[in-house]
Amino acid sequence: MRNQYLSCLVLLLLICSKVFSQFQNIHVSGRHILGPCNDTLILKGVNYAPYNWGWSNTQLRLNQIVLSGANCVRMPWYVTTPDGPTPQATYNNLVFLDSALSKCVQYKMIPIVELHDQTCLNNPANLITLANWFILPAVKNLINKYKHSIIINIANEALWVSWASNPTAAQVTFTNTYSTIVNTIRTNSITVPVMIDGPECGTNLDVLANVGQALETTDPLGNLIFSAHAYWYAYAGNDSLQGLNKINYAISKNIPFVFGEVANIQDATTMCQYNLNYKPWLKIMNQKKIGWMAWSWDNDGCPARQITTNGNYSSLTTYGSDIVNNPVYGLSVGTIKSKYLMLGGCGVSSGITETNDDDSFVLYPNPANDYFVVSGNEVVRSIEVYDVLGNALIPELKADNKYSLSGFATGVHIVKIKSAKRIINKRLIVEAK
Repeated sequence: MRNQYLSCLVLLLLICSKVFSQFQNIHVSGRHILGPCNDTLILKGVNYAPYNWGWSNTQLRLNQIVLSGANCVRMPWYVTTPDGPTPQATYNNLVFLDSALSKCVQYKMIPIVELHDQTCLNNPANLITLANWFILPAVKNLINKYKHSIIINIANEALWVSWASNPTAAQVTFTNTYSTIVNTIRTNSITVPVMIDGPECGTNLDVLANVGQALETTDPLGNLIFSAHAYWYAYAGNDSLQGLNKINYAISKNIPFVFGEVANIQDATTMCQYNLNYKPWLKIMNQKKIGWMAWSWDNDGCPARQITTNGNYSSLTTYGSDIVNNPVYGLSVGTIKSKYLMLGGCGVSSGITETNDDDSFVLYPNPANDYFVVSGNEVVRSIEVYDVLGNALIPELKADNKYSLSGFATGVHIVKIKSAKRIINKRLIVEAK
């Protein structure tokens, strides 16, 4: 009788924990990802390695990334560095990680922290050891500090299934390994979403679809997000129809999944080896309301795969301009940020939605050097302008609805236009007179 009582108590505590946690952090429902305020989140952002992969502990580009319209940033981190002479001191100092997380949240972007040490490796025991980093007291403190918005991505592209000599057994190993890791994380009272990459260097969405529901049932909180990486030159034949079929198969399993990496070029035996047919895939993701993160903001081993040439928003590459400005799927088009981050909590909602660069208002001239005008069919209640450091600026309203740019620095600014129905963020380029 006592054992039955204890079993019932444990079950009740887990159920209460699951319900309670959903009011504190990002959580899932079916295939949807929800914010702490139960708003649907479609994650759209970029991959960015803070501090230039550890080489410069003063280099943070988050103030530039926010100008793209991204609502999330996936950030590689290392416990040890097996892939080169990257200075480990930066990664060992959690003050630097705290700073990156803080800046992400300051700029209303969801941070996704992923461990990069086991990239494309097939060692379950080492993966379990690596994941124990998340339960270190100092790391747990950081996770709990940002639990309202953080997602932890256990490891980048770890384990093999179809590449293994016995794929059936390897799929069981994949499931058991991640089940062990997730339960260790939950046992240590970490309630935030856990993201799991597909095997075969992240590419294998089919395996995630096949084991996703089983893994969800092993998580006491059922708070998992699955992540495929669209290096699909071989996996989907670099073909939009094959890609669509794989995406539809995963959707049919009703699991929450995103594309943690999307790129224009894939490495193989050499860097920058294959051009990828990424544009139709992004159109499909947009149509199916599936989140994605583009690789990579800067400092990539394949420079042609960079979104910017030097980390500054003003240096968008051709590929980067498409990722940001494409009228169908670009980050600056219709990306909605977490309500919790926008409102600073889950108080009574005003019913006002916030989007990036829709057609409700027109801002001109753009570029501008003296003034700008906001035109639209709705009454403008207020105008705010933010510089690249996130500083709020209040432009003076002159005659003829012209907002003065006197005293504004040159460069990219975000103009926040508020009406009774909506908030629209538009980019304004200020040029020298």
